[in-house]
Amino acid sequence: MKIKGISAIWLSESDLSNLNSGEGESNFVDVKKFKKGNIEYPYVSGQAMRYYLRESMRRNLNDNEFMCLPNDKGETCGDIEKCINCDLFGYMTTIKDKGADVRTSPVKVSPAIGLLPFNENSNVDFLTRKHNVGNEENSGDIVNIEIGTNIYKSGISIDLKSIGAIEKVNDDRELSYDSKIADEEKQSRVSSFLNAILSISDYSKQARLLTDFTPDIIIISLQNKYNHRLQKAFKLDQEKNLNLNRIKEVLKDVNDYSEKIIVGWTSGIINNEEEIKKELENIDFITFKENKDILTPKQAMDKVISEICNDDKEE
Repeated sequence: MKIKGISAIWLSESDLSNLNSGEGESNFVDVKKFKKGNIEYPYVSGQAMRYYLRESMRRNLNDNEFMCLPNDKGETCGDIEKCINCDLFGYMTTIKDKGADVRTSPVKVSPAIGLLPFNENSNVDFLTRKHNVGNEENSGDIVNIEIGTNIYKSGISIDLKSIGAIEKVNDDRELSYDSKIADEEKQSRVSSFLNAILSISDYSKQARLLTDFTPDIIIISLQNKYNHRLQKAFKLDQEKNLNLNRIKEVLKDVNDYSEKIIVGWTSGIINNEEEIKKELENIDFITFKENKDILTPKQAMDKVISEICNDDKEE
């Protein structure tokens, strides 16, 4: 495959929700937060994002696809030839008297970082937990759930050489990849993962705080050099304006080693979108429009998947 790596960065606007709870207390469920400049921002941990993406894939498995479930020790099957879960997300299996069999995940996932201050975009929701105690009257307690709206920045990176393959080092300390699956299967697994990004839904508190957390604005690069440079493309200020110069400079760098850069867009997410869209339309090395219409995130992802599946045919 000419394409060595896939990198994507996206923005997701959420409604009132608690996408990843912190430690909290017995009757208070807080939002995970970090501080920057003494201001609190929400985030969804990388571990939670990996779980959401993995479960999205599991929901949409084809009949001929397999993803194992961890056993009571949290260990998975370790069969990358058969199991998409172990191949894409890695594993660590303990081996008695030998140590562990470890596979590094070819898929890297960033935390989802809230870009707007939490205190200005938050509230507390009240949940009543009722308890039925024998023949006595139902009793209950109040649980406070911290919720908020925000715009989150997320990203992934995929090392294509490592998918379906085992790294080997020869006597001369040279690294090679022993592929266990055909290129068609590799392309199918990558396509399944990319489609999972558009279908994530198993994040927390959705039974009563339903929201959509799929990409609204997304940039995807198909690279002949593996790196994470694209993850710097988005910088949003507190007035919900994207930094145009940052986007142009990062895309210029990434274009030097990309086969293609594709952008999908949902209107109404940022305030300076007309300025950004006008500039993107004038950058000749990105795919932003088709038949005069701006690509949606799904259309952009469909184009990426088509490029991946046709990669070998173009060589």
